[in-house]
Amino acid sequence: MKKMTKICTVLITLLGFTVVNAQDFKKVQGFNHIESVVSDGEFLYVADIGLTLKPFDKDGDGKIIQLDKDGKVVNPYFIRETLNAPKGLAIEENTLFVNDIDKLLAFDLKTGNKLYEIDFSAQTYFLNDIAIWDKNTLYVSATDTNKIYKVNLTTKTFEPYTIDKEIPGTNGLYVDKSASRLYVNGFGTNGNSNGLVGYVDLKTNKFNQITPIEGYYDGIYVYDGMLYFTNWMDFEKKGIVATMSLSDNKLSVVKIPELISGPADFTVFRNRLVIPGMMDGTLNFITLKKETLYIH
Repeated sequence: MKKMTKICTVLITLLGFTVVNAQDFKKVQGFNHIESVVSDGEFLYVADIGLTLKPFDKDGDGKIIQLDKDGKVVNPYFIRETLNAPKGLAIEENTLFVNDIDKLLAFDLKTGNKLYEIDFSAQTYFLNDIAIWDKNTLYVSATDTNKIYKVNLTTKTFEPYTIDKEIPGTNGLYVDKSASRLYVNGFGTNGNSNGLVGYVDLKTNKFNQITPIEGYYDGIYVYDGMLYFTNWMDFEKKGIVATMSLSDNKLSVVKIPELISGPADFTVFRNRLVIPGMMDGTLNFITLKKETLYIH
């Protein structure tokens, strides 16, 4: 707790952050390396890369696990298809989409059976996050090439989505249709914490950086007027959850009792942030409160 307070204080002092209280914190252990989590409103689904943290290896030990609302395993092998290092997940109606290294796969959410796949192997070996626009269109990030691709689900084709600024290590994606924005962040390149966070105006294709602070950014999500995004900070247990109010652009950090080891692609489920600790095989549940605590 002292370590968390110290880091939050540094952020506040240097960057003008405030701290948002978390009412409750729960950690579920026992996974390998979870990269992503998504919900269909009843269950949670997590993408586990496998026994070792090797996101590019086609080793066949990746899996999608179905959990209940509290993180208890319902089905340890929800997808029977052989997976290598599954990462980004997204759900549209009854379809679960999974990025697995160089393929975008679609599965029937009721049966777990594969519906189809789209091959990206000529373009990337590090497909990462997924953001759905509608039943015909979604976006995927390619972290190794700093690119975003727009996918046509009707024709099963894709094309690069060109914006005016390259985002180093393009990672997290989130579509806000009401604002016509694609929120995006980057993990950085060559091991450097030079990732950016902001949004693309889908009408102009221009990237708007919301903070000059660079980092190892990963997950990103909009909920209840707030933008949430994770920053690993380092390759050990130092990860944080940052926020920005969409009404006044005020930056904050969610106050939690312990830092997260590699906070990856998360979701919000029943007023709780559900955040993978990718490096230590944990799933962290953070219940949010409206109040903010200002530390000076």
